[in-house]
Amino acid sequence: MKGNGELIEHVREIVASLLPDNDPASRVYSAMLEVDRWDFLPDDVKDLAYFDRAVSIGHSQTCSQPSMVAIMLDELCVEPGNKVLEIGSGCGYAAAIASRLCGPAGAVYACEIIPDLAALMRANLGSRYGNLVIIEGDGSRGFPDLAPFDRIFLSAGVASPRFDRNILLDQLKAPGILVYPEARGRLFKLIKREKGITEVAFGSVGFVPLVGKNS
Repeated sequence: MKGNGELIEHVREIVASLLPDNDPASRVYSAMLEVDRWDFLPDDVKDLAYFDRAVSIGHSQTCSQPSMVAIMLDELCVEPGNKVLEIGSGCGYAAAIASRLCGPAGAVYACEIIPDLAALMRANLGSRYGNLVIIEGDGSRGFPDLAPFDRIFLSAGVASPRFDRNILLDQLKAPGILVYPEARGRLFKLIKREKGITEVAFGSVGFVPLVGKNS
């Protein structure tokens, strides 16, 4: 790939082939076009920025595959003005895209438990994303003091059934959406409404394991 624009066009094609009846909203791709993946990868792997693959960022963690980021953020249905929590933010790539989706009236709280990766995220994001707050620490149980959130998503895989998603659901507004993957298994979307929870599960996915007390 020659650049970010070509990568996102390739991602469009891949996702359309995977989900022919549920192609992500165009605003997701527009947000991805504003966030150059090259800016988020460590120097020694920047040459892999424009490939649709997960890329190692150290500490046994990865920057997720762009097509999977597109699918997850589309299922998250981020709206302008939303308050969003990302758990397991790594290098900050998905958080930056989410910040563009929620816009200046919204906010993204990006949490990373590994100090070196939190430092990498700070360096990557700089001052370009004024609606994004970086939190260093264990986000697997959310942040009740910051709740409620409109949207919560995990960019690392849980080891179900040990993972208690109710801890995060309790921190969602109604209506609100939680999206999370298993480390090896399915991708889940939970829609919280006043009258209950609607769950949708998608096909096989693979993610690096979530680190934390509720992983």
